[in-house]
Amino acid sequence: MPVSAETCPHYLTLDCDHIPDNATAVKCCPPIRDLHEQDALWAGLADGTLDGVVTDHSPASADMKAGTLATAWGGVSSLQVGFRAVLTGAMRRGLSLADVVRWMSCNTARLVGLDDRGDITPVLRADLAIIRPYERFVVDATALESRNPICACDGMTLNGVVTRTFVAGRDALSGVREGNLIVRP
Repeated sequence: MPVSAETCPHYLTLDCDHIPDNATAVKCCPPIRDLHEQDALWAGLADGTLDGVVTDHSPASADMKAGTLATAWGGVSSLQVGFRAVLTGAMRRGLSLADVVRWMSCNTARLVGLDDRGDITPVLRADLAIIRPYERFVVDATALESRNPICACDGMTLNGVVTRTFVAGRDALSGVREGNLIVRP
């Protein structure tokens, strides 16, 4: 029987010793661990023990994430910055953009049976992001395209400025109506 293993961007980029008390934006299950555990996850990705990195995106409203760690919704919103958070962590460890693409695109597409995407090949669907991997930016949760301005990476400096995105070969923003960023091919 096939077995796969994955991790999420927040487990690769955050550690429990550097999270402020009662930081409900990072409440998740399992909880964020220490740097030793984080290093083990990176090693598992590098040696192929882990197959990929998935977003585990949990877009809770500000009301749901408010309160205390005991009452706040558990889950991390990372869809818009997850790839770039992993890219930043990978680059710090001497790993490449190609590694991150393999973990977050090629392997995940193959794992879930999306045989029409996950790689750049003429016969495959062209879902592409054009990025400047060495250009850095500071995450501002209030400027993200999410309905809920909550992000565990808020205030972090990350690599990877996205300049253009294509969905099925079409510019993702062409023909987009205000408030609807998802364009179905």
